[in-house]
Amino acid sequence: MQKLSSLLKPAAVALGLSLSLMGAQAAPLTATNSTFGSFDSSSGTRILTLGAGTVSDVDIRIDFAKCDDPSIGAGGSACTGLGFSFNREIVFRLTSPLGTIVNLVNQDTYSGQTPGAGRVSILFDDEAATTVGGAFVLGGPFQPVGDLSDFDGQSALGNWTLFIQDTVGADRLDFFTATITVNGNDVPEPSSLALIGLGLLGIGALRKRSAR
Repeated sequence: MQKLSSLLKPAAVALGLSLSLMGAQAAPLTATNSTFGSFDSSSGTRILTLGAGTVSDVDIRIDFAKCDDPSIGAGGSACTGLGFSFNREIVFRLTSPLGTIVNLVNQDTYSGQTPGAGRVSILFDDEAATTVGGAFVLGGPFQPVGDLSDFDGQSALGNWTLFIQDTVGADRLDFFTATITVNGNDVPEPSSLALIGLGLLGIGALRKRSAR
């Protein structure tokens, strides 16, 4: 019995190590796109490319401005136009490489303010205390309109697409930068899968020997 126990130990250790590798928490995956764009009754996209991993949490930070004409442009920070900013025209949504779409900001999520807020940075995070929207555009963490948890369990690998839209002419929406952060589990490497197979085979063989 002692001999069998000593023979089982290496296989059990290999199996345990392999399973722990499969469930290991990966370092966060991040990608940034800082291609400036100004949208006026128009839309566009920005691509954020991530590596391999299985999604357990997604956050995205977007820096933008919505001003009464004129817009602040690529180098600005504060609105120079003194009129109403028509924040209701802002639309953002995020699409995963597998095609799942989550609405971050819909038309009429905001109303508007005088003057506009200038350049702001919003972190869209399901765990934030407050849902995005209201009379004013404020920076900080906010829950999006939709649920970023809709991406959970998907592969992070590939191109994530941020859709940006200003729905009505005049009072342009300026986009500055977006950063996506994905937390998830490592994809098991072939060597880990091989260890699992060897561990299971070893345990099976030893059980057969002990039964004789």
